[in-house]
Amino acid sequence: MSGPAGGVPAPEMVEVADGVELALHCLGGDGPPLLFVHATGFNGRTYGPLTSRLTEHFTVWAPDLRAHGWSPPPVDRDFLWTTLAADLLGIVDHLGIAHGELDCVGHSIGAATLLLADTLRPGTIGRMYGYEPVVWRLEDQFGPGENPLIALTTKRREEFASRGEAFERFASRPPFGGVRADALASYLANGFEDLPDGSVRLRCRAADEAATYDGEWVSTTARLEGSATPVVIGKGLEMTFEDIGVPAHEALPNSKLITYHGLGHFGPFEAPDVIASDALATVLGHEPAGTHSETNSTK
Repeated sequence: MSGPAGGVPAPEMVEVADGVELALHCLGGDGPPLLFVHATGFNGRTYGPLTSRLTEHFTVWAPDLRAHGWSPPPVDRDFLWTTLAADLLGIVDHLGIAHGELDCVGHSIGAATLLLADTLRPGTIGRMYGYEPVVWRLEDQFGPGENPLIALTTKRREEFASRGEAFERFASRPPFGGVRADALASYLANGFEDLPDGSVRLRCRAADEAATYDGEWVSTTARLEGSATPVVIGKGLEMTFEDIGVPAHEALPNSKLITYHGLGHFGPFEAPDVIASDALATVLGHEPAGTHSETNSTK
């Protein structure tokens, strides 16, 4: 695979399981370590406007999940989210972060797998902000092969003549039509790889993204029960995916839910400064703003 856009340093490749490597990006900063984990279809470098704010207080480390960004797909095609969560523990061990001192920010699958990682090794996370973690109530979960996003993703167009062509297509329709221009530019710069003929192709291939969606059926509230992880969960009120994020809040006794008017599941791209401010407040031990907040009554 080609290196990151704009001449930035190539990611470090970290072996997190037998024969499985993840790309690990250092996004800058000179403070304590913070782990940032991306959503399905993205990678550690596609959130430039948001993660650049996080580097004002932290040294930000961002792994690419299996088959995302610069990480190769696993030979055994294991994309179960519990497996991805175990991968993240491999990254934590590689970075040498002490138990209970991991501050982290995640989006969608990134937030869900961070929560799952903490259930695999309770007490790993110190403070966490997660925007709409994909965690299902048991009665709502999809079974293997049932997630409707699987079929939709396999039809996704992967190649464009140029990033300019990709920009025109993505900027003109949902879900990218409502994102901030610089956030879309960050996605296009780092979410695509250059091909020899001058065209570009999505780094996360459609079949791998679909397999990742198929692996989410293990991400359930039952796995989070009893977790003492202190988490702030951000939730957009534009109901792109029903009440996504709420089940995790319900299951986590030490969580707070904050909501945002006008934002959907792509909130970190639609309003990166707003989300970054609340994420920073959370991991710095301050009170995030949000639009409305609700502390879990079982805390």
